[in-house]
Amino acid sequence: MKFIDEYRDAELGKKLVTRIEQLSTRPARLMEFCGGHTVAIMRNGIRQLLPPTVEMLSGPGCPVCVTANVEIDKAIALAHLPNVIITTFGDMMKVPGSYS
Repeated sequence: MKFIDEYRDAELGKKLVTRIEQLSTRPARLMEFCGGHTVAIMRNGIRQLLPPTVEMLSGPGCPVCVTANVEIDKAIALAHLPNVIITTFGDMMKVPGSYS
């Protein structure tokens, strides 16, 4: 299947790891911010494949998961004001407030 099989290509993966090792001449820290990212990184052993110069950090969590109800309620209240436009991630649109 297009765009799935490519990610399961062991030879391509080895080439990518080799290239990352070649390019990683100084320390770099990369943060994944979603729990789904963290699970995928752990499940696929990506941390173990990276050279010591590349450090993976687990971030604060998915914006949907870490946003307090009070913040959602504030955003909903603001959205009811004239001339106010609220923008957000698509997933946040599915999260109800305390009163909606």
